[in-house]
Amino acid sequence: MAQHVPVRYVSQPSGYVLQGMPLVRQTFNACGPASITQVLEYYGIRVTQAAVSAQTRPTSRSYMTARAIVDYAPQVGMEARLFRGGSVQTVRSAIRNGLPLIVLQTQMIAGRSIPHWRVASGFDDARRLVYLMDPLLGYVTMPYADFERVWADHQGTFAVLYPPALRDVVRRAIG
Repeated sequence: MAQHVPVRYVSQPSGYVLQGMPLVRQTFNACGPASITQVLEYYGIRVTQAAVSAQTRPTSRSYMTARAIVDYAPQVGMEARLFRGGSVQTVRSAIRNGLPLIVLQTQMIAGRSIPHWRVASGFDDARRLVYLMDPLLGYVTMPYADFERVWADHQGTFAVLYPPALRDVVRRAIG
C-alpha cells in the first residue's frame, strides 16, 4: 500500500535531483510500465515491470496509453493525474516538491520517431538541464530546449503518480 514518504532529494546550488528511485530498463515497447515501476519504487511500492505491463498494455507488443497510468494507480493504492502543456517550469515545480513526472516525449530509434515514456527526476538551472531516468537510455540529462522540443511533439503530456497523502502537494505544485 502506498504511504507518504519524506521528500528525498539532493539540493544543488542551482537545482534538485530526486533520490531513491531505481532505474528500470524496459522490455520491448514497455517504456511506460518501466517508468511507472520506477516511480512506484521511489514511493516504496515493490512491483515488477511485467506486473505493471500486464495491467497497462493491451498486448505485450503494444504501447501504453497515458490513460493507463490513471487507471492503474488505484490498483496499487496510488492516485494519478494526466496533464498537457507541461514545461520546464512544471518539471522544476514538481521536483522541488519531491514529485517525479512521467513524461511522454519523442525518441528517435533507427531513424524512426516513436512515442517514449521517461521519468523527469531533476533539474539544474545553471546548466539548463533536466535529469531523466530513461528506461531505454539509462540516466541521462537533456538541455532544456531539447527537452521541451521532444515534449512538444506530444503536447507536453505527462502524468504524476503519487500516494493519496500527497494530493494537496500535487495541486500546489502542478495544479
